[in-house]
Amino acid sequence: MPLSALWLLSTAFAYFTSVAFANDTYDRELLNSADSVAVRTSHKGGQYLIDLPSYVRSILRHDNTDSFYYQILSPDRQRISGDENMPDLPKNLSLGVPQFSDGLMEGTRVRVASILVPVPEPEIKGETFIVQVAETLKARQRFAQELLVSMVVPEIFFILLGAMAIWSGIGRGLAPLKDVQEALLRRSQHDLHPLSDESAPLEVRPLVYSINELLGRLRSDIEAQNRFVANAAHQLRTPLAGLKTYIGLLQGFAKAPEVDQAVTQLDHGVNRMTHLVNRLLALAKAEPNAAAILPRQIFDFNDVAAASTSDLVNVAISKDIDLAFEGSQSPAMVEGDPASLSELVMNLVDNALRYTHHGGHVTVRVLAGDHVLLMVEDDGPGIAEEDREHVFERFYRVLGTGEQGSGLGLPIVREIARSHRAKVVIDTPNSGIGTIFTVTFKRHIG
Repeated sequence: MPLSALWLLSTAFAYFTSVAFANDTYDRELLNSADSVAVRTSHKGGQYLIDLPSYVRSILRHDNTDSFYYQILSPDRQRISGDENMPDLPKNLSLGVPQFSDGLMEGTRVRVASILVPVPEPEIKGETFIVQVAETLKARQRFAQELLVSMVVPEIFFILLGAMAIWSGIGRGLAPLKDVQEALLRRSQHDLHPLSDESAPLEVRPLVYSINELLGRLRSDIEAQNRFVANAAHQLRTPLAGLKTYIGLLQGFAKAPEVDQAVTQLDHGVNRMTHLVNRLLALAKAEPNAAAILPRQIFDFNDVAAASTSDLVNVAISKDIDLAFEGSQSPAMVEGDPASLSELVMNLVDNALRYTHHGGHVTVRVLAGDHVLLMVEDDGPGIAEEDREHVFERFYRVLGTGEQGSGLGLPIVREIARSHRAKVVIDTPNSGIGTIFTVTFKRHIG
């Protein structure tokens, strides 16, 4: 764009320069014609004699392109000879100072030269006459165009050549920066290791240093958060486990029905608190910042899904629910953290078991194609369309279900899916009854 603007400016400058040069050149020629007419004008016996035959007028005409006009005026500005309807004379003519002007002849633009000439006879001193010549502008316009083309065409060539040189130079100079860009694009959101600055140009190394410093601060903050989560898990779970133990002992000692009922309610409250604490810690672990430094490995998702489903068999038996697992025929290889994905499967299956009626069915499927799909299907009450996005919000629970929960299971599922670049979709099974959760993972090939 700057080169194009420069070309436009230079073209405009070249145009006005060429027009001015053409006008100056042709004005001198026109003045020579006026002098020639003046030389062939004499004064004898009180009369002006004009020796201007047709062949002389042909000579005065520069070429056959333009028309040539002239007139000779007496001192009182009466036409002595020449063409009629010449443009008006300038107001202030001075001896020896030619004046140029523009005008019209027969509807065509012309350039006019006017000069004041002294009478050559010595006996007549101080008397002058006026010579006025004009010609059309075709030749000078053609000359200006040819001059403009001769200036503009080389400029275009050199500007294009310069643009190619600049493009090539910038491309070569910034090629190492493209390597840095590709190195960043190839990384996952979990890779916070410093960038290599060996191939970066000197001008870009400060940027690489700043990026590495930012990555280092992020890694330090994430590690500090993980240490806090680990410490919080220990500090919260240990008292809850001790409290649970004492409640068990108290239930053995309590005899009065009122005391037994109070201890039972306390036991249920501790169970809910333990469940909530575990969910909060799992959610903190699943958030992107914490998931960024989790170890990543390649594994068969069938194994994780089958093991996680089997851990909830007792819950299914207690509710008389048919819990089935269907693995894929081929390996479903994914890249990620097996512990986090096990948490995802258990939350989806636990959610399905929680809201499926006694005697219902829950099926867990793993499909391996272009992508790896985890599908958890139940024949429970289903989730209304307007609630399907809200159920992923923290502490949101659908009203009227009668089930106790923390409201964190599905938010944990979404956070784990996001950290593995997976997508969670809620739909209705083909039977029209219940809910089916589908999690789509990128399949690892190689």
